[in-house]
Amino acid sequence: MGVIQRQTNVNASDSAVFAYLLDVSRHSEWAGHQLEVTPKSAGPTEVGSAFETVGHQFGAQPGTVTITEAVPNQQIVYESDGPVGHFRHGFIIKDNGDGTVLVTKTMEMIEVKSLPLKLLRPIVGAVIAPRGLDGDLARIKQKLEAA
Repeated sequence: MGVIQRQTNVNASDSAVFAYLLDVSRHSEWAGHQLEVTPKSAGPTEVGSAFETVGHQFGAQPGTVTITEAVPNQQIVYESDGPVGHFRHGFIIKDNGDGTVLVTKTMEMIEVKSLPLKLLRPIVGAVIAPRGLDGDLARIKQKLEAA
């Protein structure tokens, strides 16, 4: 399974979208499951910033999220690693020139560690992950357009 991606248009500036999505501490506002996020160090969020997370999608799952790319107002990539697996997530932000931006959210399973996910991988790739990305984008759009 390769990269899964979904898109939506958001009525906000590229800088507002970038700032909101780069702030990993706000990830729980739009995640499709309960999520706790704690920065591993103080300071601004930038490439190399890491966060301890506990996701509650399939019971409590600890992990680490690390920002691996951040191009202001254009792109953010972060990787999450934990007992379930190693995943790469990304956002591509494109100014439409009319006060809106096209936000593309991507997800890629780099390494699957848990047996249940290994067994469900085809269903996750074809159905569950795309629906999850659509839900995330809908919540991101709602948060940004309400601001």
